[in-house]
Amino acid sequence: MRNKLGILGLVCLVLAGFSWLTETLFYGDVDAEGVLQDSFFLPLTLIFAVLGVALVVISIILDRRR
Repeated sequence: MRNKLGILGLVCLVLAGFSWLTETLFYGDVDAEGVLQDSFFLPLTLIFAVLGVALVVISIILDRRR
């Protein structure tokens, strides 16, 4: 995974981890009225995680073809 695609995938996975950590630390609670308090970090975590896994898998497939 020495190519740029693999590194970009790992960066996306790290960003997904930071987004998840931010979501769990600051948001995701239910307030006194029973309303779930979510932020943009929850879908951002999913987007970064899916993109990161896809890029790492593509990078591994391309490395094995060489």
